[in-house]
This record gives sequence, C-alpha cells and structure tokens, in this order.
Amino acid sequence: MRLDVIAEGVETAQQEDFLVKLGCVSIQGYLYSRPVPEKEMTSL
Repeated sequence: MRLDVIAEGVETAQQEDFLVKLGCVSIQGYLYSRPVPEKEMTSL
C-alpha cells in the first residue's frame, strides 16, 4: 500500500525506542515538544 504513517502521542523514550525498532521513522508527541502557538513555533 506504500502508506506513510506518523506515530502520534509519543510521550516516553521507551515508546520511541519501541517504534523505532519496528521501523517507524515519523514520530511526534510530548517527548519532543508540548503544543506551541504558531508564532512561537517559527522561532524553534
């Protein structure tokens, strides 16, 4: 099917390790950053 999948809601390094071992390369969640307003995000 060749779908790109993003793992959302990753909050711990253990979750990240598990997903990486499964071959997941697109991950987002509180582990990396809390939600921020657009104006603040552009400065990151």
